[in-house]
Amino acid sequence: MVRERELLRWVQARAPKAGDDCAVLDCPPWGTLLLTTDSVIDGVHARWGLEGPERFGYKAVARGMSDVAAMGGTPLWALLAVCLPKGVADADAKAVLLGAERTGCEIVGGDTAFGPTPYVAATVLGRAHAKGPVLRSGARPGDWILVTGPLGGSFASGKHATFRPRVEEARLLVERFDVHAMIDLSDGLAGDLHRILEASGVGCRLDAQAIPCAGVSLDQALHDGEDYELLLTVRPDPEALRCLPGLARIGLITERGALLIHADGREEPLRDGGYEHGD
Repeated sequence: MVRERELLRWVQARAPKAGDDCAVLDCPPWGTLLLTTDSVIDGVHARWGLEGPERFGYKAVARGMSDVAAMGGTPLWALLAVCLPKGVADADAKAVLLGAERTGCEIVGGDTAFGPTPYVAATVLGRAHAKGPVLRSGARPGDWILVTGPLGGSFASGKHATFRPRVEEARLLVERFDVHAMIDLSDGLAGDLHRILEASGVGCRLDAQAIPCAGVSLDQALHDGEDYELLLTVRPDPEALRCLPGLARIGLITERGALLIHADGREEPLRDGGYEHGD
């Protein structure tokens, strides 16, 4: 059976402009544009009968905005492709768009259909920062590893459908500090950190005690998905830790290997495993 991560590697090999969290398109005279698409499918990313249609619309666009933020950019516009269940109430159909609008990203068009499984797909277009897009491949030995907020338990708490994309936080960090690599945490801290390590050809020492857990176990903080906080590596700078509330230093980029360091000094390999959509 195909796995999500292996399929993504195959796609990226065939589409070199696919970039990291977004496709990176050089479009003179407008500059460097960031383009991404995400979907929210009933029973996979959310539940239509529980979260409701407004949160479907919100989450679809917010996921794309988070991708743009992960590359240090500014989201500008979004297109929606919506599949509504047959017989859907008028208010529920309109709630999808109202939820998408609540993100603050301008909705500029899309498509509507009716079918057996509700879903909302959003394409978000943004502009890269003047410094250029932040890639996963820029981490360097000696970098601090930072995260913008608490992790784990996103589905149980409902955060997965209500999170705020860290657009302003990304902008501030990129403008003020040397951000070398960044990713938004959709597949779990351990799995997404390994994506940075793999792309950059480096290792890490992750401080278990420093990882901000959202009232959950360390294992959940490491491996749960859909947190949508930013994980980044920066050149060491004490000012970076004071610039944003909730920003935590959780480790160090090294030459090789991936280790989880416990409070008692015990070391263990950092398992490359995380949430896979559809599991």
